[in-house]
Amino acid sequence: MNKNGSVALAAIAIILALVILGVFLINIAQRECNSNRDCADNAYCNSEHECHLYPEKIIVQENSFVPAALIFGIAIIVAAYIFRGTKFNKK
Repeated sequence: MNKNGSVALAAIAIILALVILGVFLINIAQRECNSNRDCADNAYCNSEHECHLYPEKIIVQENSFVPAALIFGIAIIVAAYIFRGTKFNKK
């Protein structure tokens, strides 16, 4: 292989690595916060590294699975009754 070609390839690889490192470091430097400690007391740091205020009102919704469980149970009973009445296993 040509020695000049391998030197040029190494130079391009080094330049590309430096550009990638520079983009990574610039991305880190432009963050508003890295953890909740970097934000005010009434704010938090989200996954996009921005400080957001805590919501004033927290809504807690309780789920009730009773209607869904009743429908599912009735469906199982009906299916069992249908399969019991059919003549699949009878010869």
